[in-house]
Amino acid sequence: MRRLLQLAAPALAGIVVHAAVPAAASPVDLFGLGARGQAMAGAVDSTASGFEAAYYNPAGLAWDARPSFALGYQSATFALDVNGVEQATRDAPVLTIGFGVPLPLGGALEDRLALGLAFAIPQNSILIADITRPGDPSFVVVENRAQTVSVLGCLAVRVADWLSVGVGALALAELSGDIAVAPNDEGKLGTRVKDELRADYAFIAGLSLRPRPWLSLGLTWRSESTARFSLPITADLGEDFGIPLPRLDITGTAQYDPAEAALGVGVRPAPWLLVAVSGVWQRWSEFPLPIGYTAVPAGTPPQPPPNFHDTVSVRLGLEGDFSVDGDLRLLPRLGASLEPTPVPDQTGFHNHLDGDRVVLSLGVGLVFGPLHLDLAGQVHLLGERTSAKDPALVADPTTNPGAPSVTSAGTVLVGNLQIGLEL
Repeated sequence: MRRLLQLAAPALAGIVVHAAVPAAASPVDLFGLGARGQAMAGAVDSTASGFEAAYYNPAGLAWDARPSFALGYQSATFALDVNGVEQATRDAPVLTIGFGVPLPLGGALEDRLALGLAFAIPQNSILIADITRPGDPSFVVVENRAQTVSVLGCLAVRVADWLSVGVGALALAELSGDIAVAPNDEGKLGTRVKDELRADYAFIAGLSLRPRPWLSLGLTWRSESTARFSLPITADLGEDFGIPLPRLDITGTAQYDPAEAALGVGVRPAPWLLVAVSGVWQRWSEFPLPIGYTAVPAGTPPQPPPNFHDTVSVRLGLEGDFSVDGDLRLLPRLGASLEPTPVPDQTGFHNHLDGDRVVLSLGVGLVFGPLHLDLAGQVHLLGERTSAKDPALVADPTTNPGAPSVTSAGTVLVGNLQIGLEL
């Protein structure tokens, strides 16, 4: 077994480096898509436009009058503590590219249809499956969620002067393949690695209502999206080793976006001020085990389920709109949201660390004719949380890394610079 692992280790390392990240979700689910949405803490379901609408509410694209393009670069830095010790966590730089294109049709479809396309491309990898062993402490909801490629596409239709609908899809990269250890033609042991990147698709649908110039409403549904990995290891050590070795199944979920429904309301109490509020329900109760057992002795009890629970988040965003000089406009933005943790107290085998998260955001947009320059920043404050192990659930506390208790806390800093153009 030791020889098998020695041979397989280089192959596994190569997969992590070249196809690469830990369990949880995509960058757009954790931070939002685009500088405006991030600066308003995600409270843009009722007013999303351009490529950002592909995620927040596809129906918003139908209100765009001109084609648009945007290019952005964001980076996130994590400071996560376990029992007062900061954990080593890689940064998450992401390149975003987006398009919003009203279709130039005539007749009954004039100014009615629009397409949107968006890419969130991590700069370190395509997908990283860097998951701790079952039972080890890990931040499964926050840590490295922002490091998988996300591709979004959508179509919007304005069915009335005050109503539009949109549908789209979110694609996440996932990894499958196998690793085989066997003698080569010269009789020496070697390792063959086969890996394949695939896409997992999630459905997105949106409804946008603008019954008054000062009032907008949005309703969005996003289905569950997962990025799984499966890499079975088989070994044939040749005639000199007569004992058959078991197959090792390395399987799990590298990224997970829960199904969610969002309801947003935007109000303009004055022409220069937008106040937006969103409520988001997330179905975390379907969260799977991040990684399965690879090989355990006979009689080992199965891993208990994560038992995550559904959550409801509340988000608030403010946006001003001021004319500075001629064609120059200034759009300051603020936002805040409360993201309750879906993770129960870790009193048993698992050590899934998380806490209620407060997100504070700000940003500014500069518009000069067709040119847009947007800046956004976020700070995620992960509240301190302590879970004590229950002796009835942990038979031998000395073998559990979280015993007798485990305390977690953390901070995440996000910055985004985005340049856009309306044609």
